[in-house]
Amino acid sequence: MDKKKIILTIFIIVILLNTVACQPKSKEPLSRSAFMMDTVINLRIYDKTDEDIMNQAMDRLKEIEDRMSITLEDSDISLINKNAGIKPVQVHDDVYYVLEIAKYYANLSNGAYDPTIGPLVELWDVNDKEIERDTIPSDADIKKALELVDYNDLELMENNYVYLKREGMKLDLGGIAKGYAADEVKKILKENGVESAIIDLGGNIYVVGDKGEGNPWRIGITNPFEPTGRFTGLLELIDSSVITSGDYERYFIYEGKKYHHILDSKTGYPSDSGIRGVSIVSEKGIDGDALSTTLFVLGLDKGLELVDKLEGIEAIFITSDKEVIVTDGLKDKFIMDNPEFKLINNEN
Repeated sequence: MDKKKIILTIFIIVILLNTVACQPKSKEPLSRSAFMMDTVINLRIYDKTDEDIMNQAMDRLKEIEDRMSITLEDSDISLINKNAGIKPVQVHDDVYYVLEIAKYYANLSNGAYDPTIGPLVELWDVNDKEIERDTIPSDADIKKALELVDYNDLELMENNYVYLKREGMKLDLGGIAKGYAADEVKKILKENGVESAIIDLGGNIYVVGDKGEGNPWRIGITNPFEPTGRFTGLLELIDSSVITSGDYERYFIYEGKKYHHILDSKTGYPSDSGIRGVSIVSEKGIDGDALSTTLFVLGLDKGLELVDKLEGIEAIFITSDKEVIVTDGLKDKFIMDNPEFKLINNEN
């Protein structure tokens, strides 16, 4: 993880910790941190002190990572990829469920979100280690990788069998797995009577309940032009997931141009939709995770059109022109906090 991402995570933690300052001083949060799912995990519980709850949550996160990681050789996803074009692979229930949701959003967005984008992700290899590069993938290599990206060739069969129909195809659940993981942690917390907690999976935030006495949590929306600086604005939320995709998260510079990690499965290049950041507020993190990527790729007009069709989904778009567009359900919950940006009314 590079310094920018570490600092961004710290900023998110700081603002969330500040929101609970009005709680009684005797209620110190029960906290746990770890590096998991290729990011920094931070869990904080404010109304319980039972370490066993934390252990259950962390064990579940590890279980999800072990099954869905593309870097672990014996994960379900790795086994599916290794057997692409060869034979179906039987997977755990949770993996099958996540793939069902992934394919749903792929169909819904006509491939703006595509879980079979693995070959492109591997080709570009946008990571936290290289800020400057001397080369980028050639058009020929991009075309070759694109030929292996098609969610229609992901077959979900009976008895949890999954099959990629062509050799060389690869699943990558990086755009959805953490959202599902947050949902599973929330479920564990609720089953154990927790009413006030923060689940932070590398900036994928789930606020459980409120911060006390019915008061909402305040969550900072990152300024994509200056991620470690002043927030674009603040969201006041209770019991909600908020997940952001932005071009500042992972990127490299080639010949003075930024190439970020959110790839367009139609062009094979990093998305150039005019969006710099998009945040999704939803009841389920799995929906927000998939949709944040989807709307970033779709751009403002098509993104707003899709959100308008979906029940219980709200969004904040930040454009390349520093305009902020907030959907109707968030207008009373979003506080503009940065004079560099202009708040635009959503006419949809």
